[in-house]
Amino acid sequence: MISDSLLQGVYLFKDMTAEERARFAKIAETVAVAAGGRIFYAGEASTAMYLIKDGSVQITAQSAGGEAVDVATLAAGGHFGEMSLVDDAPRSAAAEAIEATHLFKFGYDDMRALLAAENGISDKFYRSLTRFLCKRLRQTTSDLTFAREKNLRHF
Repeated sequence: MISDSLLQGVYLFKDMTAEERARFAKIAETVAVAAGGRIFYAGEASTAMYLIKDGSVQITAQSAGGEAVDVATLAAGGHFGEMSLVDDAPRSAAAEAIEATHLFKFGYDDMRALLAAENGISDKFYRSLTRFLCKRLRQTTSDLTFAREKNLRHF
């Protein structure tokens, strides 16, 4: 079972009450992944978001040239797979366990049912998710600006 302290430490859930977090804990499924185990592939249908209990996960995408590009390395308390909850798009990257890893899997169907039934929880969750995605977009914009500036200097 997922602990309240783990959920409370994740920005998606920190604005919620213990009772509200307990509602999420009830829908979490425990998943064990061996070192090198693939959690999902880029391009496949998205069905769940994941929270890392222990271990670490590498997120990779493929460049236009076919090269693997490391996007992020996540450790305990990190989460991934949340974007498709909003847009239903296929996975944009792959996720693989770097070491033996234990995850909590939140199925989208269960999450959507909970969020539809509980407006207060839904408001807090989506507000936190929006702040996170905005922060990620700002970082991406900064990275892209830096990369383009660096590229232009070479010409």
